Amino acid sequence: FEVADIAEGMHSYPDESFDLILCKKTLDIILCGAGSVANARSMMTECFRLLNKESGVMMIISSARPEDRAVYFENDAWSGVENIKLPSTEDGKHVNRKKTDSYVYILYKQSWRTQVETF
Repeated sequence: FEVADIAEGMHSYPDESFDLILCKKTLDIILCGAGSVANARSMMTECFRLLNKESGVMMIISSARPEDRAVYFENDAWSGVENIKLPSTEDGKHVNRKKTDSYVYILYKQSWRTQVETF
């Protein structure tokens, strides 16, 4: 386990070091700060560099709709992108909590995958 600033680059790791990258609201948080668009694009490019070309998968959990996130997936040569809207749950315990939708975006960097799925 390691903590680092993905937007600044993880230069201690060589290309294709990982099979899976999981971002839980990381992209959402980056997009709330100063220089958000540039930092988000840097993060996505760095994640693409770090993923293995044969088996690389990136999973992004986000509160943003597909039409608001697709632009950040277009700069790198992902071989496929899927999105899944997670089911909402209401347990009755949090009456005043605003209901928010969540999505999982699955980005593939796999050389054998030639068909790019669209939103």
